[in-house]
Amino acid sequence: MKVQVVYTAHCKDAKLLAEDMARYARTYAKPISDFCFDEDIDLLVIGFEEYPCLKDKELEDFILHLSRQHIHNLALFNLFCFKNKQMDKVIQLCQKQDLPLMRETYSCKKSLKSKMVLDDDVISGGRIYIEDMVNICNHYY
Repeated sequence: MKVQVVYTAHCKDAKLLAEDMARYARTYAKPISDFCFDEDIDLLVIGFEEYPCLKDKELEDFILHLSRQHIHNLALFNLFCFKNKQMDKVIQLCQKQDLPLMRETYSCKKSLKSKMVLDDDVISGGRIYIEDMVNICNHYY
């Protein structure tokens, strides 16, 4: 099964979590700018962060270029500080694009302090999430 974990380039914490999740799924994480849109992917996991008053145009453009023809399952995770509103917007965008979005998403509150290290609870939750998504996809293949 082919798994890809990608993250928005400006999201340092999402990158850390994406890298850990990718290792756990025996793959590599990469910024969405390095994604190949013509490649067939069994499970694409997209990570991003929520920034107050900032529309993530990079993430929106990326999702608009995805095709159900190449993406068999899509999963989302995000990190937020205060409120988690962007996840709903990203879900709606994926549904509008008719992408095969998996029902479960992973959202976690991050620390306001930028320590370049994520809390153990965030990491372990990410590992459980990616393991569940891979197991669900394996069940269908």
